[in-house]
Amino acid sequence: MIDYFALLQQPRRPWLDSEQLKQKHQRLTLAAHPDRQGSNRPTVNFAAVNEAYRVLSDPKLRLQHLLSLEDRTPVATQSIPPELTELFTKTGTAIQGVDRLLEKLRGTDSALSKSLLRSELLEARRRSNELLDELENLFVNTLDALKQLDATWDDGRKDATEDLAKLYRRFSYLGRWMDQIRERQFQLSI
Repeated sequence: MIDYFALLQQPRRPWLDSEQLKQKHQRLTLAAHPDRQGSNRPTVNFAAVNEAYRVLSDPKLRLQHLLSLEDRTPVATQSIPPELTELFTKTGTAIQGVDRLLEKLRGTDSALSKSLLRSELLEARRRSNELLDELENLFVNTLDALKQLDATWDDGRKDATEDLAKLYRRFSYLGRWMDQIRERQFQLSI
């Protein structure tokens, strides 16, 4: 397994400065780019540098990679974090409601019928915006928790891996739910 932290010359930590990461990525991609003139053979693989940047710039993927490097690979089938159980139900209900509304909309072909569904569409957009705001706020709170964990990373690395795994699961679920809500919002806007 490639250590993406080492490849991009970053410390192996839960939190990375995004600007420093971006600058290091740009320098390495310039040096490794296959079209770069005057270089014989690049010392680093261009594709690997880009993949490392993609992984390390995403908090969920960065935690997954860090846990793998710490021999604590997260299990994909782990249950929903208890603090997100209520939100899971709320998100699932909202998605099902939007899907039913979209199906109703697809089943109608008259302008009058579509016009009658307009208020339902507006209400569904409003509810999905509220839910997305709630999910995004929880995502930001999870980023803050990650920063706090990073502050104690050097002191209690072994103790912190369980907390990292919990944050990884939160990022996984929140990211998936935000993507699903954004997709439904897009469908509602068409």
